Amino acid sequence: MGQKFTPAYFQIKQDIKDKIGNGILRAGDLLPGRNTLCQEYNCSWSTLNRAINELILEGVLTAQKGKGTFVAQTITSNNMADQLPVKVWVCHPFSSVYAALSELMDGLREEVYRRGRVIQFIDNGFQESYPPDLNGFIVVTPSVNQLEFLIHAWDEGQRFVVLNSDFKDCPFVCVNSDIYTASIETIQYLIDNGHQNIGLLGLREGFSNYDHRKDAFIKGFQENGIVYSEDWFVGRPECRLDAKDLFGDWIDRHPKCTAIFTADYTSSHVMLEVLAEKGIHIPKDLSFVASGNIPFESMLKVSISTLLQPLKQLGSLAISILLNEEWDRGRVLIPCQLVIKDSIGELEISN
Repeated sequence: MGQKFTPAYFQIKQDIKDKIGNGILRAGDLLPGRNTLCQEYNCSWSTLNRAINELILEGVLTAQKGKGTFVAQTITSNNMADQLPVKVWVCHPFSSVYAALSELMDGLREEVYRRGRVIQFIDNGFQESYPPDLNGFIVVTPSVNQLEFLIHAWDEGQRFVVLNSDFKDCPFVCVNSDIYTASIETIQYLIDNGHQNIGLLGLREGFSNYDHRKDAFIKGFQENGIVYSEDWFVGRPECRLDAKDLFGDWIDRHPKCTAIFTADYTSSHVMLEVLAEKGIHIPKDLSFVASGNIPFESMLKVSISTLLQPLKQLGSLAISILLNEEWDRGRVLIPCQLVIKDSIGELEISN
């Protein structure tokens, strides 16, 4: 039987865990920069980034903006040793969604530790199998393709909380942002400022939060008597370069576009890069609404309007519902915040 292949990112994760276990790295230690680690492990930046970000999600490492990545402080209370861990299953650990996942995990970890419990990140590594038993789980961002599996598990008596996705008429508890209402507000604000040729870029098929954005887009246009076209909905490949090519080509083919609403954090970054390279100025040439905080906003010539999800609050609430066994909560939706800044221009509204 041939040797089983182990991806490079998984080997890096295990090596860092081994160094922590052997005392080479201690709680609170600052890790070298990611470029340095790329040289040490002789790997690409994307491979190293996936390894580090997954360790952050697991709670092995912690990142502090502007300071770096540290070995997480461990909790050694004897009372916690006897406690069953709260298990967290990230169904789709795409590298492009780590920013959102990190905020969710901050909320999960803080609430778990506050209650004197421990958290266990279920890492299937390079396997695509589902956990055999979801009892006591936080299930993060499942897709429509996993809905049948979740319903079956619930019907079998397994009790869990779905986080950062929601499904209508499902029997289990879902904790999510109210993306639909916030997206309706965003689209209406753009329309009220004279925009009718609006692109919704960065959609991912099969995930509820992207579906909510698209449904809100359609609803907003219909309520204002504006005709929309499917061509104004644009997906996003996982590969950043592919996404950049796709968005750039779409912009070239839609010169009448006056505003763009990006559907997630990664799409916001990619689209801003595309516009800068094409010499398209915000909001003079094109109005722009992002999703999530833009960490390099201070380097831009204009402040960016954005839709913010209460991700840390969601993580904390999901833990509270799980540990309190509030299985009748149904769909719990927390309001988002639309932050209006200088990236939306006002057009003359034709009668």
